[in-house]
Amino acid sequence: MTTWTPEMITELRNQLGVTQVVFARRLGVDAATISRWERGRHPVARWNAKRLNRLAKRIQKGAN
Repeated sequence: MTTWTPEMITELRNQLGVTQVVFARRLGVDAATISRWERGRHPVARWNAKRLNRLAKRIQKGAN
């Protein structure tokens, strides 16, 4: 499983072209959680890492 760094999370959100609020809604978390992840203040829980992995895979499929 991918260990999500703050930079990776920010990059994924930027690839989607969405705000932290919209990104949070897609993942089923609070916008403050996204902010904490992107600032490295809070680690990504395992179940949220799975959600990030699925979202990243969907983006990769769309790019190919």
